[in-house]
Amino acid sequence: MLQFEQPIKITKKHIIGIVCIAVVILFSILSLSLFEDANKTKNYVCQMPITGAYHVWTDGGLQWQGFGNVESYHKTSQVEFSDLQKDENGYVAVGKNPAAALTFNDKGRGMIVGSFRVVLPNDNQNMQKIQRDFGSEEALINNLVRPTLYKVVTACGPLMSSLESVSETRTDLIFYITDQLNNGVYKTRSVREEAVNELTGDKEIRVRSEIVTDGAGAGGYLRQEVSPFSMYGISCGLVSISDIKYDRATQDQIDAQKAANLAVITAKTKSLEAIQRTVQITEEGKASAEKAKWEQEREKAVAVTRAEQEREVAKLAAEKANFEKQRIIAEGEAQAAANRAKVAAGLTPQERAEWDYKTAVGIAEALANSKVRWVPEVIMGGNNSGTSAMDAVGLNMMMEIVKKMNNKQQ
Repeated sequence: MLQFEQPIKITKKHIIGIVCIAVVILFSILSLSLFEDANKTKNYVCQMPITGAYHVWTDGGLQWQGFGNVESYHKTSQVEFSDLQKDENGYVAVGKNPAAALTFNDKGRGMIVGSFRVVLPNDNQNMQKIQRDFGSEEALINNLVRPTLYKVVTACGPLMSSLESVSETRTDLIFYITDQLNNGVYKTRSVREEAVNELTGDKEIRVRSEIVTDGAGAGGYLRQEVSPFSMYGISCGLVSISDIKYDRATQDQIDAQKAANLAVITAKTKSLEAIQRTVQITEEGKASAEKAKWEQEREKAVAVTRAEQEREVAKLAAEKANFEKQRIIAEGEAQAAANRAKVAAGLTPQERAEWDYKTAVGIAEALANSKVRWVPEVIMGGNNSGTSAMDAVGLNMMMEIVKKMNNKQQ
């Protein structure tokens, strides 16, 4: 026969223990809904049970939840719009964070890639309104923030051309996006203007949007509508545009325009270089002319200086010659006067003898140097030794001439 064990006898003590364990387990589970350890980087909205009242926590720390439903929101978050995919016509926005599309006033199309920062309010009223209208941070981003961004970017397109978005107005685009996110989309008017196509050179009519500024709207601009962000106390900033991707036709036009602008710049650069070279050559020519003129002036100055020196030398020489002339004349006059005085006074026998000697010698030298034949070379009837006789005859003749000259002088 089978023997059965005795049944376990449950006592009151056992029941109390089981109840205590259940209470502890239940309390542990329920404690997770009684308190919330709030993060200071987030805002919390707690919807209390039964009443449905909202409690907002913005300071962080341990908060009383009271079995309420808690939803958290980052106080500030970075929203990106960068997902796109390239196809045969250009780019298409895709993914969880699609890029923002816009159409420019020259019909060009592009996709903006970038990000911006969203800052949520810290007051109870706005946070409760956000919770009531959207229920979660994800719904807030997808149903309010992104649609507002794409609407603003679309409104910015007609304010510029695709070529301007590449260059000078890129920073203006950042300003336009930031301002309209916070204050509302601009009120604009269409302006038709005649322009010359840079590529074809043909005149064409272009229509661009112009912001209406004759009002007292936010930032001095009139707005088509109030920004939905302002209705919830949300602000946006730090808009960053990392790139703008254009469709194929627009990119081709931009590339062609860049090439044309580069050609113009190159031509202007060469023209400026030519002008600068012409100016340089002209200045060099002027410098050479001035140098030549200066050389001529220098040579002229040297010649004038030399002429003045020669004139001074000639003047001094003339003065010296005149002085010498006067000296000689004076000496001659003095000598003549002395001679006259001597003649008048009469010569002494010694002076007379010296005078006769010098006169005779002088005449003899003159006759000897003369080519006149004073005596015949041959005396007929003489002997071969007649040379001394000829000399005697010549000497006698010379003495006679001297004597006659002396007599004339006396």
